[in-house]
Amino acid sequence: MLDDPELIEMKRKANTQSLKEMAMLLRGGSRLIWIAPSGGRDRPDPTNGEWFLAPFGPYSVDNIKGLLTILAHQVEKEMGEKRVISFHGTNLSVAPEISFSETTAACESPEKAKDAHSKAVYISVNEQYNVPKFAIHDKKGLEASTHKVSLSQPWN
Repeated sequence: MLDDPELIEMKRKANTQSLKEMAMLLRGGSRLIWIAPSGGRDRPDPTNGEWFLAPFGPYSVDNIKGLLTILAHQVEKEMGEKRVISFHGTNLSVAPEISFSETTAACESPEKAKDAHSKAVYISVNEQYNVPKFAIHDKKGLEASTHKVSLSQPWN
């Protein structure tokens, strides 16, 4: 977001618009949406072409928390952006709850607390993300399960 100072305000407004639209979807119920908590779209590693999770931004994690509590956001302007859609398999993973108070108990400031919480969420999502990745790419199937992440295919 900060790569071009002249676009910061326009990007901020576009993000606000996106958050408002996601909140409307969630209010309607029966919706599953994907949010990139790293503050941008997932991208492949340029060295090997594998997709990876970028570190989560505290601002993005905070926005997601707010969205999940269905906060109202103000919108002033839209910004269009080309999106490339492609087909991929889907993995749904539900991790244990991450307590904000537990992950931030030793933090001395709100900023450090947000950073610590974002890091804890990132570590958990990375664990949930990597197990299915290894199951597919290393051809381990359900044997890729770990003590923290158990894979299953209910239709088999």
